[in-house]
Amino acid sequence: MYKCVDKKIKPVPGVFSQEAQVHQQFPYDPLNTLLTLSPNPPELKPSIKITAEHMKALNINLAGFLSPEEERLFEHIMHLNEDVLAFEDSDRGTFKESYFSPYIIPTVPHISWEYKNMQIPPGTKDKVIEVLKLKISAGFYEASQSSYCSCWFCVIKKNGK
Repeated sequence: MYKCVDKKIKPVPGVFSQEAQVHQQFPYDPLNTLLTLSPNPPELKPSIKITAEHMKALNINLAGFLSPEEERLFEHIMHLNEDVLAFEDSDRGTFKESYFSPYIIPTVPHISWEYKNMQIPPGTKDKVIEVLKLKISAGFYEASQSSYCSCWFCVIKKNGK
């Protein structure tokens, strides 16, 4: 979007405060919790989180550079660590505060801005509301009383969603 010179946003020089620094820490050694792997991994048994369709969608050995044993080992490792995978938005989460400190976004005094959104086409309004409810329930979006509003618009993807 083109902006006139008087409406351009210019960065403000400043110092990033120590309180806003993100600190990374490990509450325990992650190598101590690694599971031992069998030299002969079992065949993949579909579970609630990892189905045959999910594994197929990952295209694990698309180029064919893995041997069948290596492919089975990869599938076995995925199955052992299935709790960290998110195939659906509702499975996603955030970093634990025991690993990363909360993000603080420093600001400078300024006049708040608000942009008007484009109208949602009536034919896709129900789908958009469904996606927004899904994102809210997954914790991506949350209610806000902020005086800011950014423009957003909806685009239907090739898969129809």
